[in-house]
Amino acid sequence: MGPHWSQVRLGAKILSATLTFLAGLALAGHEAELWQFSPREEFRLASVSITLLFLSLTASAIHQWRSEKSEVTLRNIRQGVTYSLHALLFRIQDETGIDVRDLGATVHLRVRTGIWPFRHEQLVPLAWARFRATSVSGITWRPGVGVIGRCVTLGRLLIVDVAALDRQLESLTEAEWHELAQREQQEPPEQSRTLGMSYREWQRARGKFSVILATPLIGRSSTRSEILGCVSVDVMTPDPSTDSYELLSEEAVQYAVSAAAREISNVLAAFL
Repeated sequence: MGPHWSQVRLGAKILSATLTFLAGLALAGHEAELWQFSPREEFRLASVSITLLFLSLTASAIHQWRSEKSEVTLRNIRQGVTYSLHALLFRIQDETGIDVRDLGATVHLRVRTGIWPFRHEQLVPLAWARFRATSVSGITWRPGVGVIGRCVTLGRLLIVDVAALDRQLESLTEAEWHELAQREQQEPPEQSRTLGMSYREWQRARGKFSVILATPLIGRSSTRSEILGCVSVDVMTPDPSTDSYELLSEEAVQYAVSAAAREISNVLAAFL
């Protein structure tokens, strides 16, 4: 409802601006004696201009108030989610022995962007926890693309040894990558090695992480449930452990990540 309401508001603003312009233009022509209006018509045009100006200023004031309120809400959400992510990383360190400085966790939310009919979905980072700096890929992830995108599309927990995939695919040319991606469209998505990425996206993402675990972030209401995004945990490179994949595959780790996802869903439900 939110994105559609944004489109309605945009249309209303454009219509209001157009009518204000036309009314102002008509009055300017009248003052320049290019055409003449009766006193009643002149009053009506002036009334329209003043009313539209009043509505525009009122709408702007309400929008500013709501924006400030939304900023406070978003700040509170991020604070609660970040706390959950920090707790998750230290729990994984306790369960696996992986140094927390080699771990990272992120929450991505599904967001619709653009104006109809050019709307599309993106996975936008809401909050993250990381104790060591790393270079970012700069990729805008989408459902079906990358580990987190596949997690959202499939609606289940995934663990991928991305470093092993990088080694398998490092000799591919761009043409060979495209051919492989075309073949994978006819195969089960669980078997995908390109993870729905383009060759350029893979080039930008490769070498950043060793292993990525992602689980869906599910929002539930009295009538239905929906996938809001995902919670992901990654092991950075260089990875000092040779068995990070097996460690993150342990049942205790999967349970911890799923529990964190439920807790984060509750945080979102409390504020949204």
